[in-house]
Amino acid sequence: MMAARIDPRAVAGGLLATALGGFALWQGAGYDIGTARRMGPGWFPVALGGLLVAMGLVLALWGMVRRPQASGAETDAESESPDWRALAAIAAGLAAFAALVERAGLVPAVFALVALSSLAAGPPRPLRVALLAGVISALSYLVFRLGLGLPLPAFAGWR
Repeated sequence: MMAARIDPRAVAGGLLATALGGFALWQGAGYDIGTARRMGPGWFPVALGGLLVAMGLVLALWGMVRRPQASGAETDAESESPDWRALAAIAAGLAAFAALVERAGLVPAVFALVALSSLAAGPPRPLRVALLAGVISALSYLVFRLGLGLPLPAFAGWR
């Protein structure tokens, strides 16, 4: 039988998640929580904070009791360097969204976000990227503009 060893990344990630959840709980507790039927402004941060604390504790405990791999060699995740291309693509997508949402509207901003972020997965397939970006842009419009009534124009100059 193999002895358990501590996975410091899992423990650190779990403790960080627990701390962030605790912060959300602390911040949300200052507001009226209300009930599940009539939620107050503190309900959402308290609910999410509680879930984050629970998941963080589970992750930290899992990191303390997991079994080592049979080969003893490093896993691929431990041995590979960060994927800088993916990081740059996602950051570019977020920056494009931030720059376009007020100037060009919700639909073009979401389209640019999805199109640029898709570069993180490797060489783009233009038809798939255009289809995915179009569908997500349309869903974003339906949810945020029509469903939630946010004052975001679909396209600049169109209200």
